[in-house]
Amino acid sequence: MEAKETKWLYETILSGPGMDEEVKFSFSASRKVILLLAEVIENGLTLDGSGLKESVGEGSIKDLKQIKGILLEKSNLTALSNQLLKIK
Repeated sequence: MEAKETKWLYETILSGPGMDEEVKFSFSASRKVILLLAEVIENGLTLDGSGLKESVGEGSIKDLKQIKGILLEKSNLTALSNQLLKIK
């Protein structure tokens, strides 16, 4: 799928009914999974041309960064994640 089509697909899905409703959840995961999830979020937010980043608003990007920060903070991985970002 081309980026233009992907962008349209994400915009369609994200504008559906109920998509702006807040959802509260609780889960547990290993630090390894949390670190990998934080990396996936970071890569997704910096990847241009995929259609995903282009189809979400600045508010959603800010929320994703906040979720990433919370996950790293609660798992005591913030410093390690910052060090890994410096290596890139």
